[in-house]
Amino acid sequence: MKEENFTSHVITSRIAAKRLLRQSLLSFLAMTLLACFFYGCDTAIESNYTEQIVVGAFLYANEPVDSIVLHRTTPFGSYYDDLDYAVDGAQVSITVDGVVHNLLPGTRKGRYYLPASDLVIAAGKTYNLSIVAPNLQAGGEHVISATTTVPMSIHLSSLADSVRGKTFIFDTNNVASLAFLVTATPTDASDHRYLLSVTALDTSIGMIHFGNMKDSIRLTRYSEVATGPAIAVTARFLEWYGPNLITMYAIDTNWWDYQRQVPNFGGGTDYQPSLNHITGAIGIFGSAARDTVSVFIKPKS
Repeated sequence: MKEENFTSHVITSRIAAKRLLRQSLLSFLAMTLLACFFYGCDTAIESNYTEQIVVGAFLYANEPVDSIVLHRTTPFGSYYDDLDYAVDGAQVSITVDGVVHNLLPGTRKGRYYLPASDLVIAAGKTYNLSIVAPNLQAGGEHVISATTTVPMSIHLSSLADSVRGKTFIFDTNNVASLAFLVTATPTDASDHRYLLSVTALDTSIGMIHFGNMKDSIRLTRYSEVATGPAIAVTARFLEWYGPNLITMYAIDTNWWDYQRQVPNFGGGTDYQPSLNHITGAIGIFGSAARDTVSVFIKPKS
């Protein structure tokens, strides 16, 4: 079982790289962000707390279901702790082609998965999520459902693939010298959108510093959502020297609408109920097709 990574997340082997990427996506769905995102940082806060379930779930074409993440919303003024608000004892299932697949609880509280032998996500198919979780505040149960249709598989173009494994010299005094396009084959739908991430696989070589742009220790940076399957990789995506994993995603409507509500990312509007594609809960049940290429970033000597 490969469990977390939601994260912006990442190590040198392919398995470790995928685990780190998933952690990146899990961090990306972290509850501290969701508390601000779903309730709106600039809007009036209701004094009465009502428990809701927050779903963090991403399906990837040609990969198993390795992490459906469930939390309860945190009461205002309470300290957030993952174990305190992670949801255990939930019944989680995914249905495709009329077949129900019941997820198993992971080793970490609030995480649910399916073995690869049970289900591998297929591009172009529709998946229905069903969750029944105990309501600790009011008693009874939360009944939750959502649907996603997985984008068709994508592959990096020959231009992007030509940089695979290559070493690039990064001159922090001339950041424009490092830029190249990553392009994926388009999906079969004209309304799909694309997202790109660059994830450091090894931080032992050191962090990139130039101007005031690099002052965090995060491992992954994301692009804004693009309507076309070509995104330029520039210096702003790079945090660390050494091996970096570049991932291109073709994302579904659920994921796009989620991104539109993340502050300073993809649109940055406040939470809008019309953009929440989960019935009975809040969060994301989205899907994507993705392809990757790795490069090595070397400081100018």
